Amino acid sequence: MARILIVDDEPDMRLAVRNVLKLRGYEISEAGDGPAALELARDSRPDLVLLDMRLPGMDGIEVLAGLKKIDDTVPVVMITGYGHIQSAVDVMKLGASEYLQKPFENAQLVETVKRFVTGPQAPVRRAAPQPRADEAPAADEAVPAAVEPVVSAAMPRRSPAYALAGLLAVLLAGFGVYRQVLGTSANYYREYPGVAANISALVWADGKLFAGDWLAQAVYLYSEDKDGLKLEKTYPLEKTHISGLAVAGDTLYVADSWKKTIDARRIAPGLPLLKSFPAPGKVSALFFDGEYLWTCDDEGNVVLRRPDSELTPSASFRLQEKPDQIFKDKDYLWTSVSSTGKIYRHKLDRSLTPAGVYVLKNSRSGAPLSAFAWQGKRLWLARDGVGVISEAGSGELVEQ
Repeated sequence: MARILIVDDEPDMRLAVRNVLKLRGYEISEAGDGPAALELARDSRPDLVLLDMRLPGMDGIEVLAGLKKIDDTVPVVMITGYGHIQSAVDVMKLGASEYLQKPFENAQLVETVKRFVTGPQAPVRRAAPQPRADEAPAADEAVPAAVEPVVSAAMPRRSPAYALAGLLAVLLAGFGVYRQVLGTSANYYREYPGVAANISALVWADGKLFAGDWLAQAVYLYSEDKDGLKLEKTYPLEKTHISGLAVAGDTLYVADSWKKTIDARRIAPGLPLLKSFPAPGKVSALFFDGEYLWTCDDEGNVVLRRPDSELTPSASFRLQEKPDQIFKDKDYLWTSVSSTGKIYRHKLDRSLTPAGVYVLKNSRSGAPLSAFAWQGKRLWLARDGVGVISEAGSGELVEQ
């Protein structure tokens, strides 16, 4: 597994970069200053370092020099702000491999990382000097087209025998029943663009879709209309790194894996905070089944809690796959692991016995599954870095 060291004095910046790379399977370590970075580099010998130019005390140039003394072959990507391009080029002459200019897109970050480590399983170390900042990436290193928010709202291709049925479907759309008809098809698949690109949680409640954005630190409320999804409200949640959402009546539960808390908020203007509950671990997912609040941490520990004033634990389980998304219907517990794109189905018995492993038929290279939810027989999906939410029938899941 490729090891990446992130060096930045801003916790939110480290969190954003870590989330993007961890979803893609990389092993991440972090440092907030130069001395801590050098100590980690000596102990863990990272395969790549992402180094901010401006650091308190020991600046990025000094840290770069220290890193090169520890291991002259380690690639170092300098992260700079606007107005510091010339200094970034100068630093590259001193041994940096590349630079990224803030603000940068997720796709830029992933592309840059892939230039120096080929993937989580097989890191490739490159000795300096590396390609110049003005050098275009090779064709096989370009950002996969699938990372872009390409929209495909059409049904899968069918034979001419279905032409009449397709025409009828278009006519029905004018009467507002198109989606209901298609929603009964197992092979139904549609994408809705124009939504947040960093969704970490999805939950349906009373015909409304709540979506948590871990990068913007906000909750979006969408409703369905004949064209797809319509944004109704945006709830900024400053300094809240959303990892899970659940709705219980008029209460929205928000998990924050960074602060290790679960916040109960009133579904009202501003989402006022009712109470913040400390969590024993980094809670990665939430789900409310009408009776219990299911919580899951990044170690795969699942706890059923009563939605009372203390979130009292009632039962606990352990899952081997360590999921970052969960969903429960009347028959199964569904979980997903973003870094692998796999969705798991478990029986609702005393051991949550595995009952199936699935992958998505319409996958997107470089854009990990970041959230999912069932709504009746329809599956709703979000992928990190892509401003699209997908709606699909059960045929979207391919059993392994």
